[in-house]
Amino acid sequence: MPLLSRKIKLKNSKFLGLKKKIYFSISSEGFGHSSRILAMAREFNYDELLIGSYNYAFERIKKAGYPCIELQQELKLVGEKGVFDVGKTIFKNHSWALTFNQLVKQEMEIIKESGASCVVADGRLVPVMAADKLSLPCIVITNQSAFYPFFAKDSALVRVFGKSFDWIMKTWLSSAEEIIIPDFPPPYTICLPNLSHNFKVMKRTRFVGPLVSWDRDEITPVERTEKPYIVVTLGGHSYRKPLFDTIIEVARQLPDIDFDIFTFFETNNIPKNVKLMGMTPNLAQYMKAADLVITQAGHSTAMELLTLGKPSIIVPDLRQIEQENNASRMSELEVAKIIRYDELSIKTLSDAVKFMLNNSSFAQNAEKFAIMASKIKGRKKAAEVLCDYASRLHHY
Repeated sequence: MPLLSRKIKLKNSKFLGLKKKIYFSISSEGFGHSSRILAMAREFNYDELLIGSYNYAFERIKKAGYPCIELQQELKLVGEKGVFDVGKTIFKNHSWALTFNQLVKQEMEIIKESGASCVVADGRLVPVMAADKLSLPCIVITNQSAFYPFFAKDSALVRVFGKSFDWIMKTWLSSAEEIIIPDFPPPYTICLPNLSHNFKVMKRTRFVGPLVSWDRDEITPVERTEKPYIVVTLGGHSYRKPLFDTIIEVARQLPDIDFDIFTFFETNNIPKNVKLMGMTPNLAQYMKAADLVITQAGHSTAMELLTLGKPSIIVPDLRQIEQENNASRMSELEVAKIIRYDELSIKTLSDAVKFMLNNSSFAQNAEKFAIMASKIKGRKKAAEVLCDYASRLHHY
């Protein structure tokens, strides 16, 4: 079975043709990587880009109609009961070093055949190395440039591996011309605790603002009643079921508040003020109508909330360090209230809902971020950077 399955026919084009062409290579480990790339893709003509990915991110890009090619997954992440397991992930990928060079060669061929003059990597190491070997400009997009915190609380053996991995990732980031952070500039950056303090990384870093695929003015909110309206986003991960059950009971205690819950979970005993909505690609129109959003602290979700100017109650996934850091920052900036799983109960969540709905300062602070996002215009700013690098070799 071939390592690479190509879903589009790439024409043999002269390497570094006269027209700018950008090759995006993105991870499918998490929804945010493809969300950011689809946001930036709006700023380009279809013939100016090619997007490579795998699994559901590849299917999402293909469904959106953009030129795409299927890649092989770099690393297979392993979790247990919804929690990322570093040790098992290391064991699962023990042969990674043996296949890495082959993956780099494959990606080099894709880049050459596409005629790309700039490479963009989001969550992938291979394209950075491929671009370096081809002497092409490479931009890394990430909301995390510090990696050791993921290993710091694990076993001694894993911590030793973590230091090596952190060094590898710093070297990877230092091989890129620029590192784009899809977040607000300091001191308003949500992902700030997840960023490296290494000077080689810091000097390449550029904050462009949120990369979301819509502008707030483009979103038409759904119709709602006069009651306070809360939107809950849970997905279907089994480890979030306790949160779902708690929200159902909170809604039962607060009949004067309407709840729309976006999830795959089901229950037969639904209060009258609750709607189970399944999942939708158009969540922004519901969040824009909401008075409050209850969700996790994924970075892309945080950027969407703040672009819309919505206050939130954040329940970070258990032992998910990146989410915990994002949640802490949102709390510090007074746009969200945190409830951790060891604090979760019907009373704590009910009290938090009533507190947030009766305290307008959180909504006012979130609105300031929405105004900031509209001024920064993250998509356009990022696209300008990419166009600059994609045109540099053509100037000669």
